[in-house]
Amino acid sequence: MSQHGNLDKKSSSEVIQLLKKANKEYGQTIIMITHNLEIAKMADRIIQLEDGKII
Repeated sequence: MSQHGNLDKKSSSEVIQLLKKANKEYGQTIIMITHNLEIAKMADRIIQLEDGKII
């Protein structure tokens, strides 16, 4: 079964590092929405939603 739109672990890590670099160098706020907890754990801050509410 193909995984259209999904990145492998190496590519995911590279994208996260580029986003972190943009955040630090340019002061950009990055908002990422994911169901992947491994990726979420790389963030500086995590906000979880459940049934449309912040938990």
